[in-house]
Amino acid sequence: MVVLNVVGEKMKDPIKVYDARWEVNEFNDKEVERLFEAALAYAMLCDIDTITLTRDARLGCARIMEIGMNTALRLGFRVFICTDSISTPLSYFTTLKTTLNFPGTMGLTITASHNPMQYIGIKFTMPTVQAIGLDCGPLGGLTKIKEIYHSNQKFNDIANGELYLMDHPTGEYINFSMKAANVEKGELNGLTVVIDTLNGSAGPELFKALSIAGAKTIPLKLVPNGYFPAGSPNPTSKSKMNQALEIANKYNADVVIGVDGDGDRIVFGDRKGILSAGFVTIPILKTLLAGQKFSQHPKILYDPKVNPLALAEWRELNVTPILFRNGHSQIKNYMRKILALAAAEESGHYYHKIEMGNLEIAGENSLLTILLFLAAVKNQPNLMRELREKENQVFTTGEFNYQFSSDNIRDDAMNAVIENFKVDGADIRTETDDGIDLQGVCVNKGVNLEVGNESLEKKWYSGYFRIATNEKGVVRSYLSTGDFLFGKELEKQARNILQDKFHGKVID
Repeated sequence: MVVLNVVGEKMKDPIKVYDARWEVNEFNDKEVERLFEAALAYAMLCDIDTITLTRDARLGCARIMEIGMNTALRLGFRVFICTDSISTPLSYFTTLKTTLNFPGTMGLTITASHNPMQYIGIKFTMPTVQAIGLDCGPLGGLTKIKEIYHSNQKFNDIANGELYLMDHPTGEYINFSMKAANVEKGELNGLTVVIDTLNGSAGPELFKALSIAGAKTIPLKLVPNGYFPAGSPNPTSKSKMNQALEIANKYNADVVIGVDGDGDRIVFGDRKGILSAGFVTIPILKTLLAGQKFSQHPKILYDPKVNPLALAEWRELNVTPILFRNGHSQIKNYMRKILALAAAEESGHYYHKIEMGNLEIAGENSLLTILLFLAAVKNQPNLMRELREKENQVFTTGEFNYQFSSDNIRDDAMNAVIENFKVDGADIRTETDDGIDLQGVCVNKGVNLEVGNESLEKKWYSGYFRIATNEKGVVRSYLSTGDFLFGKELEKQARNILQDKFHGKVID
């Protein structure tokens, strides 16, 4: 349904697939207030009586937080607010901690993740710290909020709510995460780590934690700065980690880590470069599984970009890799549904089953992820060399993107690429094993994960092609294989179709 305003123009909408996201000057205070009213009306439908309100370091956060706080109070909610800038994983921790005493707690995290400085947004969680998205969550999640946002429903003052100012939660978060990772104070002594937090909100909390754990930590862009002087705070962007790699070589560091603006996207590497998430997950799983007994093989979710060689290595750990679509809200909710232990996305997102008291959630805890990885490095002196050797066995294209003059041409171009792989005998998948839409097309040849490493043929390949959700006319493509020259040829074939035949324009 297209909603029009009083002069017949299409109404602007800040609600995206996984959260609300917009440029700071795109919406005025009244429109932002309307978004909070819609979210809080949704909360009332779900019997929510308590709100946690947190923010990262972005320049636009203070204004949005003030509007959110005032709106929640006049609608009668109990509000716990942390006015300091903290990471998104730490915000989830505060919501989980609040839920112990107030089960009906909704979390509102003000952030725009890895986007450039001019963006702002809100991430939403419902009890118990359950991320919502479009058609994901109670009553449809963001779909219901979107419906209320565009409705004629009015929101008058209901009552005076209660306001509580939270103490900075970093200390508790560090203690909790170190215990969950089974890492003692000083245990990482002897490791040298270069960590670039890109002036995001996670810098101080991660530096403090690694120092307590004993690692010699060399910080880059540590101080939270909403201007993001190094550009958009995305460690997966091309060349973004170059300075960290230079410093790592200068000081002979063991590990390089990069973290995005709100602290929930992480990359790991050595002095030679950044490793793929699939291989990074191997030592994380080894540390996570050590000493635990399971009645059946733990389920671990992966997104379509994780390469098959890494997945074969996962299977050697007696876990069950399960393919699932991209999307933070959807992955975490599916983890809850199938009782998965962990999940990983090639974009640098890692998820865990997290327990606090009698509560259990599926979510991000970047400090836990980092500690699990570093503990493995500490206990296995040759680990980084072994991971690098595995990394060198796989060619990946990285994501290459083309924009077309219309959505129809975009669809024809993508279908032509898929048909090219189909003619080659590749397996084509658009759904998970239980019928969930992958939001794109997976292509695989020479891959059979049921039997481990031996399942990969000499010229295996794996790819994922999808239509961009937030941009018109865009196809996003990704390929991996075990042979460099073969991989370049596959990439060339796809690019020839997208660029030469359908006149797509290369974009970031």
